Amino acid sequence: MIIIAKGFETMVHAKYAIVIVTYNRKKMLLECVSNATNQTVSPDSIIIVNNASTDGTEVYLKSLQKQSGLYQIVDLPQNIGGAGGFAKGIEYALQKNIECILLIDDDAMIALDYMEKILQLRHQYPQYKAFAGTVITDGNIETSHRRNITKIGLLSKNCKKQNYVRPWFLCDIVSFCGMVVDSSLVRQIGLPHAEYFIWYDDTEYSLRVRQYSRFFVATSAELIHKTNQALKKYPRRYDWKEYYAVRNRLLMVKEHGNLIDRMVNFIHIFIHVIFRNWLFGLIRRDNYDWKYECELVKKALRDAKTLKTGRGNYCLLYTSPSPR
Repeated sequence: MIIIAKGFETMVHAKYAIVIVTYNRKKMLLECVSNATNQTVSPDSIIIVNNASTDGTEVYLKSLQKQSGLYQIVDLPQNIGGAGGFAKGIEYALQKNIECILLIDDDAMIALDYMEKILQLRHQYPQYKAFAGTVITDGNIETSHRRNITKIGLLSKNCKKQNYVRPWFLCDIVSFCGMVVDSSLVRQIGLPHAEYFIWYDDTEYSLRVRQYSRFFVATSAELIHKTNQALKKYPRRYDWKEYYAVRNRLLMVKEHGNLIDRMVNFIHIFIHVIFRNWLFGLIRRDNYDWKYECELVKKALRDAKTLKTGRGNYCLLYTSPSPR
C-alpha cells in the first residue's frame, strides 16, 4: 500500500483487481469497463468473465485485450450464471499479487473515485476486511443491496436510508454489486458457490465473510446500477429465476443455520411462497391458475432436499405464461 499526498488529503494506493461478469449486454459493458479503467486509483488488473455471450461481446473483448495487459479475458464455453462467473473471476484474481478484489456485474457503473474512497477507509479501519459503496438506481438509493441479518432464520432486512446520511455504516450482507473483499480473506473463506448459478450466491458468500468481518459501507463511494426496475404489481408473478431463489435460500440456511434457523426459514417460505401460490390458485386470482408458480416451487423444494444444484434446465425451458 502506498500513501500519496493529494492537496490537504491523502490518496491511498493499493494493489487491487476488478472482476466483471458479463452476459449479452455489450453496450453496458463498454461503459462499465470504461469506468473501471479510469479509476482515480488505477486497478492492477481488470478480469472480465464472458458468460458465453452471443451479441458480439467476444469480439469486443478480444480487441480490448490487445490494447493493454491490464485486461484479462475469461471466455466461457457456456453460461454458468453470475455465481459461476464470479467464482471463476475470483479464482483468476487470486493468482495475482493484489490486496483486494472488487466484484461487479456489467450493469454496475462505478464512479471514477469509487475505489479511491473505499481504499481510503480501508486504510483508516484495517480491522475490516470487506467493503462496499452506495448503489443508486434511477436516482434513488437501492437499499436492497446492503442488508442486516435478523436474529433467527438468517432472514435479512434492508439497511435504512438514514444510514446513508452518515460517512459510513456497517452491515452483514452485501450483493456482488460493488463488493470489495481483501484477498487474504478470500483465501480463508474460498470461492462463491458456483453451483448456485444465480441468486443468493452473494448472500451466502456474505455469511462466510461475516465470520471474520462485517461489511464497511463507504456511503460516498457510489455506483449507478443500470438495471430494469420491474413495475411493482401485486400479486407478483414468478419467472424461472424464482426457482434459484427458493432452492438456494434453503441450501444456504442448511449450510449456515441451526435447526431453529431452518425451521423459521421454512415457515417463512411456506407462508409467503407455498401457501400464497396455493391460495391464489384456489381462488384463481387474476383469472389465472398459478400452476407455474406451484410447480416451480415444488421442484425447488425437491432439489434443495436432495442437494441438487447447478443450472436447472426445467426452469430455463419452462417459461412463465402470460396473465390471462
